[in-house]
Amino acid sequence: MPLIYFNCPEGTFNQQAKTKMANELTKIALDIEKLPKTDFVKSTCWIYFNDYSKENVYHGGSNAGTSVISLEVNAFKGGLDQTQKKDFIIQFTNCIHKYAGLDTNEVSPVYIIFRDVETYNWGVFGNTIQLEDLKNAPVNAKPV
Repeated sequence: MPLIYFNCPEGTFNQQAKTKMANELTKIALDIEKLPKTDFVKSTCWIYFNDYSKENVYHGGSNAGTSVISLEVNAFKGGLDQTQKKDFIIQFTNCIHKYAGLDTNEVSPVYIIFRDVETYNWGVFGNTIQLEDLKNAPVNAKPV
């Protein structure tokens, strides 16, 4: 159930690519977190795409470098171990690489940062939520 902020330069992905990529990234996240793939649980994986104009993205003091894509992945503390985070990074980077239209041998300019959030700091619909609530959600729970 990650909450993901996906930052990229304008024009990196068209709307169709974002839709396909969001679907694939959601499946990857649920697989790695070992969560059920019910419509309800899928609806708890949020991805916010933020497109920035290239002239407003600086690294190394300049805005003329590589078009870097960065993700901030907020997940329950303890929900992903070190191995799962590594798998997450590899699989997310490969998916993003595919939709960014990069050559196979081209390096993927993707940065991924994990923020492990204590469950008592995660409010949903007026309550806190636990990872177990998602693992054991009713199969017929209505999607968000």
